[in-house]
Amino acid sequence: MVPLIEINGNDQKNDLAIDIREYPADSEPAPECCIYKIPERFREAMTNAYTPQLISIGPLHHGKESLAKMEWQKLSYGEKFCERISDETIGEFQSYIEKNLARIVRCYDELVFLTKFTTSKFKWMILYDAVFIIELFLRHSEKKASDFLLKREWFRLDLRRDFLLLENQLPFFVFEDLYNIAFVSPHKPSFLQIACSYLDINEDLSDQKGIKHFTDLARCALVKTRPQNSGEKINKVYSATMLHEGAGVRFKADVKNPLLNVQFEKGNLRMPTLYLGFRIEAAIRKVMILEQCHYPKEAYFCSYIHFLDSLIDTDKDVDLLVKNGIIDNGMGSSAAVADKIKTMMVGIPRAQLPTCYAQVGNSLNKYYDNFWNRLRHAYFKILWRGSGTVAAFVVLLLTVAQTVLAILDRVMPTK
Repeated sequence: MVPLIEINGNDQKNDLAIDIREYPADSEPAPECCIYKIPERFREAMTNAYTPQLISIGPLHHGKESLAKMEWQKLSYGEKFCERISDETIGEFQSYIEKNLARIVRCYDELVFLTKFTTSKFKWMILYDAVFIIELFLRHSEKKASDFLLKREWFRLDLRRDFLLLENQLPFFVFEDLYNIAFVSPHKPSFLQIACSYLDINEDLSDQKGIKHFTDLARCALVKTRPQNSGEKINKVYSATMLHEGAGVRFKADVKNPLLNVQFEKGNLRMPTLYLGFRIEAAIRKVMILEQCHYPKEAYFCSYIHFLDSLIDTDKDVDLLVKNGIIDNGMGSSAAVADKIKTMMVGIPRAQLPTCYAQVGNSLNKYYDNFWNRLRHAYFKILWRGSGTVAAFVVLLLTVAQTVLAILDRVMPTK
């Protein structure tokens, strides 16, 4: 069986298909660009959220000593994958990488990494990384639970985390094209299906076109259903506690709709439950940074976090949202949740975010500012407290009367 790529020891660093000198440091990224180095202003907030811990995929973190252990695993999976396909298919793989090398390179916003690769090494890295992931996803779909990388749940979760990092990507078209070259059977699931299965993405994305990479795949699932841009402007929404205690707004968990589907109607704010734990926090940050780098005018998930941030001023607001099922707190304290939500918005230009939650926010503010809503809520609150006092007094009178009758019955027994 022929190897996936033959490495030529005499290959020179300056024989790359794309000459790094064609791209000055201050040049604009190519139109195909979709994989980015994390801007420092975002990285400072949480460094580990953007750095792979187990494995490098693609060129940006390739060669790091801390990730070297998994390189042997890639080779092992590559050999096993070759047993699934013919030598002819391996040749087609090599030709595909050769023909699409320039297109692949143009997907990255920083091309400095090219200086550390020869052409052969770069092609080898792309092909082995792609084949490793295809083989891993196939084993997962085939339910090979005894597999080394699948049988330990914590390891699988950490690996999946690395696969979703923006700096740790290969273009999605590479996986799809190689998978389709290898498997033409209509009975086999698509690469998109096995990718969603492994990455635990449950949304139906069969009609989704133009997926850039795995980080983009996660975002596509999140923003598929969302409010439309209203064109309205809004600066700040009243906090959850102010809305509830001041005007009687009721917060209700929506178990039927996707996460970004927020609705306000007749004094009820309905929001799907958001689980906030340390792993989820990192996943949220990846999607937000992708939107800032690639979808600045379509940063719908950033707009959702901004709306949530507006509702939360203190841990008391978090307590209210947790009590009503809007937030599932996996961080421990309410203060920790409030702090994390605030931190997520650091560096995000709020004024440039889409207006998909402006209508809901304005409706909430108007509801709070409406004098009659606040008066009605205050009246019923006082009435409820008053009713409680009267009821307690009645109970006291009945208890006293019962005691007096019991005493009289003993002192003056009936004949």
